[in-house]
Amino acid sequence: MSIARDLRELISYRELVTVFARREIRARYRHSLLGAGWAVALPVGLTLIFTFVFARIAPVDTGAVPYPIFAYIGLLPWQLHANILNGSVRSLIDNRSLVISVYFAREVLPLSRVGSACFDFAVGATVLVGLMAWYGVAPGPGLLLVPLVLCAQVSFGAGLALFAAGGNLLYRDVQYVLQVVITMWMFGSAVVYPIPETGWFIWLKYVNPITPMLDAYRGLIVGGRWGFDPPFYVACGISLLTLVLGWLWFRRVERRFGELA
Repeated sequence: MSIARDLRELISYRELVTVFARREIRARYRHSLLGAGWAVALPVGLTLIFTFVFARIAPVDTGAVPYPIFAYIGLLPWQLHANILNGSVRSLIDNRSLVISVYFAREVLPLSRVGSACFDFAVGATVLVGLMAWYGVAPGPGLLLVPLVLCAQVSFGAGLALFAAGGNLLYRDVQYVLQVVITMWMFGSAVVYPIPETGWFIWLKYVNPITPMLDAYRGLIVGGRWGFDPPFYVACGISLLTLVLGWLWFRRVERRFGELA
């Protein structure tokens, strides 16, 4: 089958994804003073701002979890999501010469941006370790399940990355619309505030895959939870569907990339 052949071809380019991801990371931090420290600058800065707002001006109830930890556990994976989308949307345009002159699986380019975003996530996770040590908060046994949440989130982001990269090559407006969408999406995803367990807010966990993912991160890391709520399984289904549809659509329109780049 053509799909099976295309999938085998994409898998054969896995080392090239790593090469492009490394190139992106080196280019981003090569001539900066802080280097990879910039990977934590934004989530740390936003944590400080939201801590001042929601812990002092308009307090929110985060239970036994100190608000800075609550906020950072939301901001870190959210920043991963935003970096995947912002990085991938221009991946084909930024590599125009390769797109029009060299044959390879074009999915490599947006997927390499997913890889570089995961590097930033790993760097930012070290700050979370220090933050939890500072407040004396120990992770629960659910920490072992966090990689499953990360896989679901990366799958969702990779599917959207394929849509964003291909769509921006077809219509350059996509990169600008995406910036607005990401900003609005953040405040609709319970990144820095808890979602009430009653009322219509509960539907955010079903219609917005990021919300149950953030809830799962918090529950597994500091909430003493072992296992997942039903909305997370819905989010996993949406993530897998997004990845499959994004890849199929990308392959369908790929033949036009050379003339549009």
